Amino acid sequence: MVKFQFDQPEFDRRTLLRGALGAGMIGLVPSGAEAAVPVSFRSDPFTLGVASGDPAPDGFVLWTRLAPEPLKARGGMSAQPVEVTVEIADDAAMHRILRTERSIAYLELAHSVHVEVEGLAPGRDYFYRFRAGGADSPIGRARTLPAPDATLQQLRFAAAGCQRWEGGYYSAWRAIAEDQLDFVFHYGDYIYEYGFAATDKNGAPWPRTMSKDFPTCYTLTDYRRRYALYKSDADLKAAHASCPFLVSFDDHEIANNWASDSDPKQTPPEAFLVRRAMALQAWYEHMPVRRAQRPRGPDVTAYRGFRFGTLADLAVLDTRQYRSRQPCGDGFLPGCAEADGPGRTMLGAAQEQWLAARLKGGDATWRVLAQQVLFAPFDWRGFPGIEDTGAPVADVDTWSGATAARDRVIAMLREAKADNAVVLSGDLHRALALELHRDWRDPASPCVGVEFLSTSISSPGGAPPTDAALAAMHRNNPHLKFFSDQRGYTRHTVTPPNWQAEFRGIDSISLPGQTVQTVQTVQTVRTLTVEAGRPGLITR
Repeated sequence: MVKFQFDQPEFDRRTLLRGALGAGMIGLVPSGAEAAVPVSFRSDPFTLGVASGDPAPDGFVLWTRLAPEPLKARGGMSAQPVEVTVEIADDAAMHRILRTERSIAYLELAHSVHVEVEGLAPGRDYFYRFRAGGADSPIGRARTLPAPDATLQQLRFAAAGCQRWEGGYYSAWRAIAEDQLDFVFHYGDYIYEYGFAATDKNGAPWPRTMSKDFPTCYTLTDYRRRYALYKSDADLKAAHASCPFLVSFDDHEIANNWASDSDPKQTPPEAFLVRRAMALQAWYEHMPVRRAQRPRGPDVTAYRGFRFGTLADLAVLDTRQYRSRQPCGDGFLPGCAEADGPGRTMLGAAQEQWLAARLKGGDATWRVLAQQVLFAPFDWRGFPGIEDTGAPVADVDTWSGATAARDRVIAMLREAKADNAVVLSGDLHRALALELHRDWRDPASPCVGVEFLSTSISSPGGAPPTDAALAAMHRNNPHLKFFSDQRGYTRHTVTPPNWQAEFRGIDSISLPGQTVQTVQTVQTVRTLTVEAGRPGLITR
């Protein structure tokens, strides 16, 4: 039996603030009292593309945002509501229209629309386009989930994230679009909140930059403009149009290394929660998620589950909103005893109970935890800037900052008899494949699952500087079976007997993927396989 016991902070001030924000400022759906007005756009209102997401066996969410001038404060739109039509077809040319849905785009939601489509057939492709003011959007491809009891023979998807605009071009997203997958899991860091900078921390010019009028994000307008900039990228738009996204968020959607109601600057909670509310509102406005994910002030229910027939059950987790603050002042630290406190959490009590019940009630072949940060323990000695004092060095912004929480999840998997457990993660701007052990203090204890951590789309990483340091990293982490500092993504192919993960690397992100001068290519750096019923990684 998994028991839950956490340190309980005082919530009175936060509860009051959440109530005030939810009731009076952020996250409300307009009443619809003001009628939509006829419009005629003089330029393309669909500059940010289209997207589908959060599929169900009978439907999915379809998203777009009207923004003829996307980097302006209101996207170039007036205050009036606008009627938006979406057509759904069963062919890519949109000749056989099956359904037409209508929605209203309101300024209060940045003229975004989230159409929740129902009544479709399970396990098949559909195509869609939006229409507004005499303009047509690009055509997108969506896909419903298979029926819950369907015997699915194959599932293909990508895990990707960490896409800092300045870090480089989005060639990996173009490759993902060309893969024509069943879905993409975006683990977070969709945007970065930092202000304009011409050079990186080493003084080298960024491959591309934002304009100088992009400050650090604090206000709703700041966050909306940042999403508009990122979503204007043609490669990212192509990926969104190619298949459904299951999206989460990590820290940079709000502020680097935020945790619960705090940020590393020790901003008072009553101030930080206002910023969090603005950031989550902008996140909702730009993501293909359901009304259930609409923020209530600074709160949003981001954890949710998806079942792919009897083949896989995927739980999208939230490791930011409910976690304990980072121990020992945050950072890469040797010997932080506070990290081992029994009351520390990454998910919070309610989400842990939800996950335990979902795992215990599941019967799919593969049980998948799709979340944001490194789950397995990791010793960072040998990396640039990490002092080696002889003691293991942990990044306490990961699950290593709440080791008891990791133990509880391992116990959940054991109690649920989840023999084929797979954890998906990101955040570190490197690709890792690791084996998970029943007792993280004992590398010889039984393997209970695997973790695939995807590298970044464009955000810079880093690696041990010498072969000797790289060898030491592997000695210090015997559960680590693969490491790469190359930019890219992970492509997964799941069947009843095998899980195959391909780490896909991009040649270069310093130039656009398709130019007269160069054509960027993507290649499989390493393929790893897990056999059902035999926890552990096989390298090919």
